[in-house]
Amino acid sequence: MGCLKKIIGLIILVLAFIGFKSIGGWDFIKDKLPSLFEKPSQEALLEKSKDVADFTDISEEYEIDKTANILGFKAVLAEHKASGQKLVVLNPGKKELITKKDFDGESLSKKLSELNEKFAYQFIRLENLEITKKGNFSTMGQTVPYARFEADVVNLPISKIQGMIAVAEFKDGKEQKNKILLAANDSDKYSQIITEQFFNRVK
Repeated sequence: MGCLKKIIGLIILVLAFIGFKSIGGWDFIKDKLPSLFEKPSQEALLEKSKDVADFTDISEEYEIDKTANILGFKAVLAEHKASGQKLVVLNPGKKELITKKDFDGESLSKKLSELNEKFAYQFIRLENLEITKKGNFSTMGQTVPYARFEADVVNLPISKIQGMIAVAEFKDGKEQKNKILLAANDSDKYSQIITEQFFNRVK
């Protein structure tokens, strides 16, 4: 449960980034402190992201925004340039956050709702988190299950978001491990097509 709690935290961090950019905060900081926010080239970011996934075939419609350790996990944050939709691949290493089996029945919805309640008193938080649809798409040489979600957002310029969470499996030696795939945007702008077009080309 402690590890799953970090998934909600990751969603909130992504939302905070979306909200901050939507009010021009990022551009303001870059103007004031340009030397601290010089963005590495896409080539450099693609190279740094290799230990999370292979993004070399993604379309020019998308760009890698950041590679980082988020909540103790290796993650790559990407953006669809036209819509601002955020896409994340999270490699939790040895920690098992969620598995493909969690997408069966009501297990995932229950876990996410329980975890979200733990963030009820955070300044930026989600309310009325709801799984709206489940399906499958192809990425990383496999078919992965996904769940669409929507939620109200408190204390950000956007008031409602939609997104998706999915799980891909990979082998690390003899061990079976998972990667978490996440996408989110303002509810009026979210597109599952944009999400799948991106992840279809991630290896």
